[in-house]
Amino acid sequence: MSRDIGERVRLLRVASGRSQTALSESLGLKGNTIVSKVETGRMPVDRELAASFASALDCSVEFLMRPYEPGLATKPWLRAYADASAKVVEQVLGDNLLAHEFMSWSRMQWVPDILPLFDGDPNDEDAIESFADHVRSIADIPEGDVVRNAVRATERLGCIVLPLDSELGRHLGLSQRVNGRPFIRLSRAWNTDHSHHVPGDRQRFTVSHELGHLALHAEVPPPMTPEEAKRLEKQAHRFAAAFLAPAGPLLEDWASLGGRVTLSVLQQLKARWGVAIKMLVVRFRQLGVIDEDHSRSLYRQISARGWNTAEPVEVSNETPIWLDKALEKAFPRVTRDQTLSAAAEHYGVAAFHLARWTLWEVPPEVPTIIPRADTQAREPHPEVNAGKLIQMRPRGQRQQGGIW
Repeated sequence: MSRDIGERVRLLRVASGRSQTALSESLGLKGNTIVSKVETGRMPVDRELAASFASALDCSVEFLMRPYEPGLATKPWLRAYADASAKVVEQVLGDNLLAHEFMSWSRMQWVPDILPLFDGDPNDEDAIESFADHVRSIADIPEGDVVRNAVRATERLGCIVLPLDSELGRHLGLSQRVNGRPFIRLSRAWNTDHSHHVPGDRQRFTVSHELGHLALHAEVPPPMTPEEAKRLEKQAHRFAAAFLAPAGPLLEDWASLGGRVTLSVLQQLKARWGVAIKMLVVRFRQLGVIDEDHSRSLYRQISARGWNTAEPVEVSNETPIWLDKALEKAFPRVTRDQTLSAAAEHYGVAAFHLARWTLWEVPPEVPTIIPRADTQAREPHPEVNAGKLIQMRPRGQRQQGGIW
């Protein structure tokens, strides 16, 4: 029993981003010896002590005393997060374990995991391109069509997409499997203090990149060297590019615009495909349309126009819907806040723990200002309006598992 309580204390503490010292201070203790002994099961915990921990951790005594079965979690490709705080990485991984247990405890109806696993040579770029097409078809994306909503396509494949409270160094996402379930953490449109906006094209590429890791590297351990990390990142990049902008249709659109790779053309392609202009430069380099000198020239032009920090053409941010719908079905109430409160009470924790997994929206007082395209686009596709990519459900696409 003491070991179960200790495991739960540590899980909730880590998922909340608190240190042993901070928890000890909340308990009115000097030093972290008692917290350490409780977490490792070396100190018996009676109900009175459990109540003190429950109060400090914003949970019920019953939650702490519940038998604990640790989830089997794969390690993310941590070398890629070498510039991130180890504490933040640990918090995200712990929060994934907590979220998985909550979802299992609440007996939510999981979306079937239908994400295929790559069994080819990950160094074969053509094989990755073909595999990305295969994944698109399984995600119910019409052949050659734009991915209207990359996050929801990822959910249709069975991935649990949860928000990331803060960036992992330069990275905007993280992926792993918990008891076999694929989890992706994705940065919100705005960071916690609203000082930095993540454009929709970055979000779309990030979630597709993490999808690539889950599909391509299921049997690959975390990289041990910078060279290994670079190789895995390049493979996930290639998958994301092919998933969002398949070669054939992209080249057809490019040819219809005159067959030249200019900033004007790239803006129009961005409005069509919902990917960054800089990503399109990489994509055309991958496909052999431009050479290294041409790509360097484009990067210089992009930098000169200030587009490294804010590209023209606004791409809508995306949010998942599975967890909200599952919560509404499992805990039907009048309002969303009431649903969260009922679910939290059922699980035995304060509602703010669950809010970490559902809070995506931008507060209304925070402006979403992004420069628009400064050139005249070609005849817009149905999903393009005044330079902004509007996420729409494709006509005729069927609903799958309650998620579009």
